[in-house]
Amino acid sequence: MIRVASLVLLGASLVAAQCPNVHIFGARETTVPPGYGTSLAVVNSIISAYPGATSEAINYPACGGQASCGDVSYAQSVIQGVAAVASQVNAFNAKCPSTILVLVGYSQGGQIFDDAYCGGGDTNEGLSSTAIPISTAAQAKIAAAIFMGDPRYIHGLPYQVGTCAAQGFAPRPAGFNCPYASKIQSYCDSSDPYCCNGSNAATHQGYATEYGSVALAFVKSKVNAVLGSGTAPTSPSGGSPTTPPSSSPTGTVPEWGQCGGVFWTGPTVCQSPFTCQAANAYYSQCL
Repeated sequence: MIRVASLVLLGASLVAAQCPNVHIFGARETTVPPGYGTSLAVVNSIISAYPGATSEAINYPACGGQASCGDVSYAQSVIQGVAAVASQVNAFNAKCPSTILVLVGYSQGGQIFDDAYCGGGDTNEGLSSTAIPISTAAQAKIAAAIFMGDPRYIHGLPYQVGTCAAQGFAPRPAGFNCPYASKIQSYCDSSDPYCCNGSNAATHQGYATEYGSVALAFVKSKVNAVLGSGTAPTSPSGGSPTTPPSSSPTGTVPEWGQCGGVFWTGPTVCQSPFTCQAANAYYSQCL
């Protein structure tokens, strides 16, 4: 019995040693192929700030009824996305209960994180449950959440950043209060037609560039407060830092990595047999 107990403890210790100090979840925008989408730049900046940090993309349709993403309606995509957020966040927290978690969502990706982290339901998309689907244990480990171009934006919430004084196409109801407001920043400008009432779609794709450094500073302030050191941690296993999802400025880009777009300064050549394909003016991806 003692030997069995010792083996169980040894196994638990090995799992803990493999868990990072920080883990980032990224969720892409509508119609962008599987991966991080435009959230990638912010995800990468956080990984670079915390050697040993890891990340994963939320696996959901990211669709709005287009054939390219399986004809899944926007509402069904959001509902499936919220379920995917809860499933992936809860599963990771069960495996690594001490790891600090960060959420980074872009557009529809911001909406599914908003719904999953703040609860309250989403009657715009038919999500009737007002409960927070992320487990209580996982909620406690989320240090920061970044929403960029979130259609749930409504002017007046305490965590909003940007020039929008109106609301998105799927706004939170007046008077809504997210229980984790102090851990969130939501970015939206007035000319954005999706999170606000503007008419410039290019604005919607520019938040990672416009607010990327602001988002990183916010995340670092929250993560460092949890770590209690005020500085970036070292790799928990003593190994080398985790490589961000995309390559360094030199070399080639792996499948799903960013390879181009306005303001992109990284590599533009994809690893064979993949090619660089434009999702929009601001983001091209190796597919």
